[in-house]
Amino acid sequence: MTMQQTQQIWLKEVECPLCYEEFMTENIWQGKIAVVEEYPDLGKKYSGLNPLYYSVWVCPNCLYADLRGDDFTTTGKLNDEDFENDYKILKLVAGKTDFTQARTFPAAITSYKLAILTAKHKKTSVAKIGTFNMRLAWLYRSLKKDKQEAKFIAYALKFYLEAFTTEDEPDFGNMSQGGITYLLGELYRRTGNARQAVNFFQKVVNDKALNSEPKYMKMARLGWESLKDAPQAQEEEDDSQEESPSKEESSDQSE
Repeated sequence: MTMQQTQQIWLKEVECPLCYEEFMTENIWQGKIAVVEEYPDLGKKYSGLNPLYYSVWVCPNCLYADLRGDDFTTTGKLNDEDFENDYKILKLVAGKTDFTQARTFPAAITSYKLAILTAKHKKTSVAKIGTFNMRLAWLYRSLKKDKQEAKFIAYALKFYLEAFTTEDEPDFGNMSQGGITYLLGELYRRTGNARQAVNFFQKVVNDKALNSEPKYMKMARLGWESLKDAPQAQEEEDDSQEESPSKEESSDQSE
């Protein structure tokens, strides 16, 4: 299907910063997107078009890919020759995807995989690679593909944790320290590690230095409360001598 401008989609001509190919790309009017639900891992369910389909621009010529806007036009530490040497790998990942056509679910999935390969060449924070994997998990969730969703949640946790523990200035976008601490707890919860989930939820609730926003404190309390009967979580609470947040405290925080 050919790209078309609609009430929700607008078209933009973009120049690739690597090969200087000019191409058209779809963008979505953010003000016309309706969020139906927000999940505990901060993913969203949308009514109508899913903006995640259009977040990554891909050059149809050289397959350079990154988030739309400044991230795409800024090549960072990418070495053109090294990137060109990996073109066969990029082409293999892209398969028969035609990025000159309207964005589909398979094309959206491929765009994030190409963005991950590009990010490694740009030598960006591994937190950004974590974000690409997180969005892949959300995309698979939108079609109820549970196995693929779980796979990319595990990848997101791996890269986020690496950035959180080893990088001086990890690129978590606009997310605060309290927000990423909460998200790590939630990803541990989703991957079945109740002990570590409670550990991170506790940090959000109890560590005043994090300056956690009320939203994340409330979500951390709810996550912590949901794990109160898990054996691993009980061990964590015994070790730290912390009490699980009461329902009354949770109610106070939400006000």
